[in-house]
Amino acid sequence: MSTASLNPEQYQAVFHRGSPLLVLAGAGSGKTRVITERIAALVERDVPEDAITAVTFTNKAAKEMRERLEKRLGERTKRLRICTFHAFGLAVVREDADRVGRKANVSIFSGAEQRSAVRSVLGDLKLPTDADQVERVISRLSSSKNELMADDASILAIREHYDALLQRMNAVDFDDLMILPIKMMREHTDVRAKWQGKTRHMLVDEYQDSSRIQYEMIRLLVPDTGNLTVVGDDDQSIYGWRGADIRNLFQLDRDYPTLTVIRLEENYRSTAHILHASNSLIAKNSERMGKTLRSNLGAGKPIRVWEVETAEDEAERVAADIKAQFASSRELHWDGFCILYRASYQSRPIEMALRTAGVPYHVSGGLSFFDRAEIQDVLSYMRLMLNPDDDMAFMRAISRPRRGVGAKALGDLGDFAQEHGMSLLVACSNDELEHKLLPTLRQFSDLISSLDHMFKHSEPDDAFDTLLDMSLLEVAIEKESADEDEYNRRMGNIHELRRWWLRHTDNGGNLSEFLQLIFLLADQENEPDGQVRLMTVHAAKGLEFDHVYIIGMEEGGFPHQSALDENRLEEERRLMYVAMTRARFRLTLSRAKSRKRFGQIEKRAASPFLLEPDQENLRWVDRDIDSEDAKEEVESHMEAIRKALGL
Repeated sequence: MSTASLNPEQYQAVFHRGSPLLVLAGAGSGKTRVITERIAALVERDVPEDAITAVTFTNKAAKEMRERLEKRLGERTKRLRICTFHAFGLAVVREDADRVGRKANVSIFSGAEQRSAVRSVLGDLKLPTDADQVERVISRLSSSKNELMADDASILAIREHYDALLQRMNAVDFDDLMILPIKMMREHTDVRAKWQGKTRHMLVDEYQDSSRIQYEMIRLLVPDTGNLTVVGDDDQSIYGWRGADIRNLFQLDRDYPTLTVIRLEENYRSTAHILHASNSLIAKNSERMGKTLRSNLGAGKPIRVWEVETAEDEAERVAADIKAQFASSRELHWDGFCILYRASYQSRPIEMALRTAGVPYHVSGGLSFFDRAEIQDVLSYMRLMLNPDDDMAFMRAISRPRRGVGAKALGDLGDFAQEHGMSLLVACSNDELEHKLLPTLRQFSDLISSLDHMFKHSEPDDAFDTLLDMSLLEVAIEKESADEDEYNRRMGNIHELRRWWLRHTDNGGNLSEFLQLIFLLADQENEPDGQVRLMTVHAAKGLEFDHVYIIGMEEGGFPHQSALDENRLEEERRLMYVAMTRARFRLTLSRAKSRKRFGQIEKRAASPFLLEPDQENLRWVDRDIDSEDAKEEVESHMEAIRKALGL
């Protein structure tokens, strides 16, 4: 990287000194480069690496930031703290775990384990434990912890038992990774002073996605005249439904009175037609700080608007257009195309059409690799080796594969463990335990001890293979698999986990760091190559494609009806702005005049987001069929389709 090619606003942001800084960075304006260059400039100014902390919201973003800095700073990058908010919170908890009743080897509960814990608590309190009730309680617990609701007596009682269960298991959930560090820093001035020293220069990326509780952490770490840099875009705040609060942007100049604001408005991604339309759309929002993006890529082509009769017509047209464009140019690749939709169910007709047309595609947002049953099975053994107090890992490991230890035996073991104040695993080898399954329980305890010894003292590949062999997991998968394909697929997943483990240990990592990496992993799978991408608009944030199709552009579809009912139109408009600015060169907006809903055909009005942008940047293809340009495009398009299909 070189600062020579920075534009004036980027340069000012990189080398700013003397006051807190807000970099208001528009879509495609080079914000990642600015924040990494600013970190590099601090290091080159002899700021100690361990006094710099950069936080963002996904491991993918943190990894990209670190890789860029490694090219610039080399080995010095290893001493920088670059991580997600939750990874930062985990570091705080682990370093002073005793302040919140934990040990340093604390476990992080996954969603499935949190559901199991809540179900257990509800059962103890003689409350309903059906799936819907569990999900409602988890939502209310999260809101309670994040101070998003006034607590009532019922949730306080559940939370007291739930928190006690987590503490007994030496575990935390994802909310705790924010709540507990704040509690520690509020109540212990020495903890706060220590972490303020480690964040003498704090940089926050994607700041518009921060929640109120994350902003409180920032305020505890950085005084009002401190070295705070936040980079964000009020026009891309689209996660209100999961706690992001756009008010954090407007609060900054009140909490940091000497705040400097620098706007990055030069866009390096999209052509002028796309940007002008996006600017005119988002200008309709009242809750924004204001900026106008300008393109350095030239005018480009107007945005196409299609109007079709049905969802099936829409899908066939998108598939045909992608195939025709791909066939017409050797420079195009399948992964240069992306189809966006407001709700995931809208992908179904598109998938059918792409399959029929022979177009390779990938639907983002499917089952995570690390959520697959066989992966969770292996990880439960690893977690139990690291943290013998992790009762959730014990419950999974002892039942995978089945050992004849059923619910009754586990209940008896749980009663004994609770009475003696110990974990389930420790109880298995307690001399006072009397049970007909005692040999099986002791054998399982010895197994975990043996595996723990292997992972500490043997080669990483031998340790992993011994886990598979001694646990009999591979035998269980072979018995359970319906056919050879299922067996190969599931074992293939485990072998992929093995490759991850060996790659991690080759780089000097240990079991604790490996599990931390996995359980904090927000972006679990590598992006697919060589396929058209299908995804919701929320999933597309931060990505860019040469050709983007936004389908379902009808009122009640996009904007979504629930947002209209709840008066959240401005967030929906920001979502549309994000969708439009994913496109580099070609943007197509499509609406169907009718769609099926609950088995009935319903007429649909055009989305207001088709009418709000400056119309000079849009071309309504189906209304403009008599123009010479439209005729030429249609004929060229049909010729490409005939060629693609070999006609």
